[in-house]
Amino acid sequence: MRKISEGDEEAFRRLYEATHKKVYFYLYRLLRRRAMAEDVMVETYTEVWRGAKHFKGRSKVTTWMMGIARNLAMNELRKVREHEKIDDFPNLSGGPAPDTEGSDRRRLLKEAMAGLSINHREILDLVFFHEMTYQEVSEVLDIPVNTVKTRVFYAKEALREILSRMGVSRDEV
Repeated sequence: MRKISEGDEEAFRRLYEATHKKVYFYLYRLLRRRAMAEDVMVETYTEVWRGAKHFKGRSKVTTWMMGIARNLAMNELRKVREHEKIDDFPNLSGGPAPDTEGSDRRRLLKEAMAGLSINHREILDLVFFHEMTYQEVSEVLDIPVNTVKTRVFYAKEALREILSRMGVSRDEV
């Protein structure tokens, strides 16, 4: 980050190459619109470039970046909510992420995740898809670790309920 803060474009390019897929898919799962996720991703990397000198090193670079991405995404969602209902967003299963395994389980999970509230979807995404520790999630969301644990518990319960309504037993997923 020091090199980026000094204007090293090659260091920034390497950071982008190492992180852009992770940032994009996080934003896509959060925003559920390809164009919006792409726009927010550009804003995220612009903020990373501009704010590199403010990175203190108290967390991983990716944790810091995901916090920036989340804040920008939340701002975008607030704008969208003024104009349309969030329920009108397209289903995740129609998104750009290919279903490489061709798995019915994966499709069902995507559909169930799409039915969760944004807070539940986000917490599960960070913990299970991005494999962040509770401490890292705490830093990204700016909430206590115990709150992360509680939210994960309730998000998993909500996901189980949706899957149950879809006729999926616990053993199938």
